Amino acid sequence: MKRAITELFNRLRFKHKLFLSYLIVIIIPIIVLGVYAYKQSEQMLKIQGIGGIEKNVDTISGGINGSIERYNHSVQTIVYNKTFQKIVTNDYRDLVNLSYDLKEYLSPYFTMMTNLDKEIDEIKFYTQTYVPEYGESVQLASRVSEEQWYKEALKGTGSQWFSDNGIIVVSKFPQFSNDKDTNIVYMRINEASLFNNVAALAKDDTVIITDKQGRIIYSNQQASAAADKPVLNTAQLSALKEGVIDFGGAKSYLVKKPVALTDWTIYCIVPAAQLTQNAGSIINATLIIIALCILIVLIIIWIFSKTMLRRVLSLNSLMKRVEIGDLSMRVRSESKDEIGELTNRFGSMLIRLNEVIDELFRNKIVQKEAEFKALQWQMNPHFLYNTLSFINWKALRSDAHDISHVVTTLSKFYRTGLNRGDNIIPVQDELEHVRCYIEIIQTMRENSFDVVYDIDEAVFGYKTINFILQPLAENAIIHGINRKESGRGVLRITAELSGGKVVFTVEDNGNGMPPEAAKTLLESQSSGYGLKNVKERLQLKFGSDYSIVVESEVDQGTRMKIAIPA
Repeated sequence: MKRAITELFNRLRFKHKLFLSYLIVIIIPIIVLGVYAYKQSEQMLKIQGIGGIEKNVDTISGGINGSIERYNHSVQTIVYNKTFQKIVTNDYRDLVNLSYDLKEYLSPYFTMMTNLDKEIDEIKFYTQTYVPEYGESVQLASRVSEEQWYKEALKGTGSQWFSDNGIIVVSKFPQFSNDKDTNIVYMRINEASLFNNVAALAKDDTVIITDKQGRIIYSNQQASAAADKPVLNTAQLSALKEGVIDFGGAKSYLVKKPVALTDWTIYCIVPAAQLTQNAGSIINATLIIIALCILIVLIIIWIFSKTMLRRVLSLNSLMKRVEIGDLSMRVRSESKDEIGELTNRFGSMLIRLNEVIDELFRNKIVQKEAEFKALQWQMNPHFLYNTLSFINWKALRSDAHDISHVVTTLSKFYRTGLNRGDNIIPVQDELEHVRCYIEIIQTMRENSFDVVYDIDEAVFGYKTINFILQPLAENAIIHGINRKESGRGVLRITAELSGGKVVFTVEDNGNGMPPEAAKTLLESQSSGYGLKNVKERLQLKFGSDYSIVVESEVDQGTRMKIAIPA
């Protein structure tokens, strides 16, 4: 029904909606005043009185429910805690680990809960497993096996509430397929704190709360007895029916209300004379209703006016977001009027615009991948490997082991770099690729500089695009170490996990450069495969947030960083 009315309203034109809004504004006060005048004399006192009682009982029930829900949550947090499940099932190889969890986890946790919530008097586990007892916190179930609440708790599910010289809530730990033992968390709640707001809300009313067995767990009948009201026992209370009753020789109203989260029942008894003592006259009530109707009329007019403008303002807001570059949103309206048509046309235009941009972006990626593939396969890999193998064999026969080492390293360099045409390789292979390059350069330069590797082996479990570290190392050697005027050059290669990213760092102790020169390295196109190419490939693969960061100061060396998502 509601959906049909909404669809009909959406199909109406703007002028029809405006006419309908004025019509409703006129009819509502007439209907409200007419119905009220007819029902006033008959229902005024009864509705006011019973409504007040029910509201008061609802408030009491709501307050108790709030507290019960909070403690249910606390208990369920405990039973689904993996460490606590491990403790009660004694899932340990030795007592050392059990003792550690008891002292360093369970005790501080219980202490924290009782300190944060003063209404919690006690928390403990009752276990059927062979867990050693630990003070008052962990005890064997045999201690309470004959208690009535314990027998009922074994049959129930979820959080269960009982009255056992006070108010307690218990819950069973989850049992798995091979688990025959039942373990229970037991929490005792301070009764006075749990029901502290009942007395204040009850005032002069008689309020009694019973559990599912009909036993009284709370009552303010002591105050009722002092006011010469009768004191009801369990049998008398269960015989009462909701509505008008005879309570101590006087006509009274009884309201029953179940507590939603437990099997408790709230009984509230109010004398009939108390309900009528503050009743107003029909004239005063009529004036109040008229004032309320006028207020409602004003509110409805304001709501309708704002409704008409809200979608226009919303569409304007969406256009502003598109204006500043946010093209990812989806715009759609179910309304059939002019504003809805305008909104849907704007949404269709935005979808088409995104399709065009996506198509251009994909073409750019394809172009860059094609250029990189062409760079990889400029030389024939099989011919290259065969030639290097032949040179290595000749070098070994001639006892030229240094030449053999260079050739073997060069072969490994190209093998890890080309990677059979794939541009996604393990991080370990990319690090091996740059290591081979540096070894070749060191051999060619007669080890004129030192290399330090600081590699966290945790990065070996991830992958990256290839050919991103060798250009950095090449730039560090050419523009940093080779230009160092004094002292021995040092090249440092670092790889680590940081903030969900794999971070590579290439650092040299060369002469450094001013910030303008460092920026030029990333913007200019070199004759070979330079830093600009690496930067573009990183941004194409991982997004504009990922690039090369160059940090350099004159006479302080240069540090280049690359971060990729782990």
